[in-house]
Amino acid sequence: MAAKGTAFVSILRPKRKVCPELTHTFPLPVFGESKSEVGQIEGLFTGFSVEVVDPDSIRNLCLNGGFGQGLFSRAFPACITSSSETHRRRKRPVESTSSVTTDHASGSNEPLSLFLEEAFFLMHKMDILRVKNIAGTELSVSEAFAKFRSIKKDFVASYCAYLYLKSKNWVVKCGLKFGGDFVIYVRGPQFYHASYIVLIEELAGGKPLKTHTVDGLDFQGFNRIAETTAKDILFLEVHYPEGFRMEDDPHWLERLKDVRVGEKFTKHHNFIAARNQT
Repeated sequence: MAAKGTAFVSILRPKRKVCPELTHTFPLPVFGESKSEVGQIEGLFTGFSVEVVDPDSIRNLCLNGGFGQGLFSRAFPACITSSSETHRRRKRPVESTSSVTTDHASGSNEPLSLFLEEAFFLMHKMDILRVKNIAGTELSVSEAFAKFRSIKKDFVASYCAYLYLKSKNWVVKCGLKFGGDFVIYVRGPQFYHASYIVLIEELAGGKPLKTHTVDGLDFQGFNRIAETTAKDILFLEVHYPEGFRMEDDPHWLERLKDVRVGEKFTKHHNFIAARNQT
């Protein structure tokens, strides 16, 4: 992935309490001698996300790179923190789509849910995740790419943006809660609150591909959300190469290196605060 534009700086908003085990993390998953073989982590493609149920794999993904989110918890699964939060937030029993029986009484077998971009990153770039469908058939990288694209129409753009953010060592989470595509953290959500709400735009030949773009009213709305949640907005422009064809799945993986990502972000100016400082 190549980048264009200026580098953006992080905004650090520290949290008060950090679980001792979560203070020693790595930017990416690492393996010891017992897991030196490629593809040791197994995931189940549910049709919307990829679930990981093995506790050791969950710990490795969460503690190294901040991947995934607990299926019932706010952030980390019960095997990393405790089951108290799971009990408090779960209003009714939820059956896991995996073949492993979930212990609803303790929450100790809470699955880790990976959103599509991070699951494909672990398959495509890290080569440590094997994904199977509900029928038990393992998906190849190209098959997973085609399936993820069929579910999410702008998957190519969002995956390119995800790769760009990971190259900058950001911890990337789903931004649906804040109306964006992603939210990004320094080191991880256990250390700091999210710094940016990320919005992705697709461009070809310098022109937006989608008929709907962020107009003035949309921009005001995003600014209001960012301001009330103490974040900033970051636009990532994904520029496709010449002669691209969205329907050409096999060749898209080879052409990802030709995609360019540009940064564009704004800082909401508080005129009243600026006036008081003069």
